[in-house]
Amino acid sequence: MRVAVYEHLTATGNVYSHGWVEGEAMLKASVEDLKRAGHEVHVVTSLPPKRPVDVVIVIAPSTGRLIYSLAKVCEDEGLTVIDSPSSAIFLASDKALLYRNLELHGIKAPRTTISSFDEALDDLIEALSELDKVVVKPADGDGCMGISVVSSVEEASMAIRKAKQSTRLPYLVIQEFIDGLNLSVNVLAQGDYLIPLSVNLQRVLLRGPSDYSTYIGGVVPYFEHTKAAIESALKTIRSLGPVKGFFGVDLVIRSGEPYAIEVNPRLTASYLALREVSKVNIVDMAVKAALGVEGLEPPVIEGVAIVEKAIAERDLVVKDDLLKPPQGAKLLSSIAGRRSVAKRGDAYALYVMRVEERELHALAIT
Repeated sequence: MRVAVYEHLTATGNVYSHGWVEGEAMLKASVEDLKRAGHEVHVVTSLPPKRPVDVVIVIAPSTGRLIYSLAKVCEDEGLTVIDSPSSAIFLASDKALLYRNLELHGIKAPRTTISSFDEALDDLIEALSELDKVVVKPADGDGCMGISVVSSVEEASMAIRKAKQSTRLPYLVIQEFIDGLNLSVNVLAQGDYLIPLSVNLQRVLLRGPSDYSTYIGGVVPYFEHTKAAIESALKTIRSLGPVKGFFGVDLVIRSGEPYAIEVNPRLTASYLALREVSKVNIVDMAVKAALGVEGLEPPVIEGVAIVEKAIAERDLVVKDDLLKPPQGAKLLSSIAGRRSVAKRGDAYALYVMRVEERELHALAIT
């Protein structure tokens, strides 16, 4: 099978993007897995591909509806896209539209206000009069960019500015802060047939508007609240209509109840850990699902793995000794050789490591 793989940040050379290390790592891993499965792989730097292919994999941010636009371009050329249709991507990658969709389908989610930037300050002040803490975020984007946790009116204007700097959309999302366990569920979709791949613990750093928020990494798989998480994730994916490909559904579990937060309609960083413990080639499985191959089953998972980004806590020079993997870890990607300095809050490296189940409560990559 001829498979084109497009990863936006590496294709455009945007090494200053906060998601560079994830994008490069997912590109390398997906190409390796596709070749291992016997596919003819073409890494492309533009879409639609300039050479004939059977399937296209698109890995791109949601900001500016980018992943939607790229998938739509390929669809318009009659190409089979792993993650599609573009209508589902459009819905999933806009947090405001997604919330309205969740509400329409009776799926539990945080209390949410969708506000234009002109009216955001009044809406945020009103939300704070009813809630102790809220999350302010752009309606598009990935990796916690532009997100702030706000607990006082004094922080409101700064949080709105921060969100506005991270989006091209004219509106933002003001959402109840749900204090609980952050999980994600990886799902492979094939129309009405949905295959849960893994439930994962997410390590997310949410801070106020004067600081940075970021996705640090995750544990794959995770063993608590799996039934509730999977049920919520499958309901969420079904609400998008007919779909195919790899999805990541972000949830927060509070008092045993799952709250659907976001949907990523593409390969996510948790795939980098999942491939370490799955007995099945996940990307090859996604290709088969896109082509309508029947009889696909949830993968057998043996062991636990973590994926984690190294985040600069201050401006620093990126040197080889800084990138030395922790014991037992593999370095999947870094900005070394492309940038000499990592600014505070930047991800400068990404690692993966298998661990013992008993170590889960003492995990740390520093």
